[in-house]
Amino acid sequence: MNTFDFPLLSDEKLSLAFKTIKLNTFQSAAYYLRSSTSIDNFLNLVVDDSSQSMTKTSKTHAVLATLAVENQIDEVELMMGIFLIDELTFPELKNYFSDKNYKTIALTTSYLNINGNRFDFSTDASILDRIANKIVREQRMDPHQSKEWKEKIYEDYIQKWLKRNPTIAYSLAQILNDEKNIIELLYNR
Repeated sequence: MNTFDFPLLSDEKLSLAFKTIKLNTFQSAAYYLRSSTSIDNFLNLVVDDSSQSMTKTSKTHAVLATLAVENQIDEVELMMGIFLIDELTFPELKNYFSDKNYKTIALTTSYLNINGNRFDFSTDASILDRIANKIVREQRMDPHQSKEWKEKIYEDYIQKWLKRNPTIAYSLAQILNDEKNIIELLYNR
């Protein structure tokens, strides 16, 4: 359990939105976002397009990173990580890989780096411990980059991965669709 916390003292729009509903600390905001389905109300204050294609994980961490920026908390960094998975790392995906001509795929996730430690505030069932040694790329990003920029970095990685693995007979679009399906399987168990 992460005990890192700070009071929401800023009068900027996102901090005010949380304080309006009596959430006055980072931890209370994180708990609310983890258990709420109304993240988009807050996300609209962070990014121009709170597209449905963003995962709850990305939305949660973009909002929390913005709270840190608004409150001048430098210890918090929004990160995106690209990590490799297979049925050894996630045995529950054995059936998923059974009809694929690849047995490893790269996925992306977002999380917060706080004082050099990775934290997933979006769920109680974080996968960060399982993927820590499988992360092949980490990149700090600003909250407003949580959608398009993160997607571009991931797509670039996958295009290069497909070039390095010419036996994989899938298009970029098919791999991106597989990524979405796998993320749903992992986070909706």
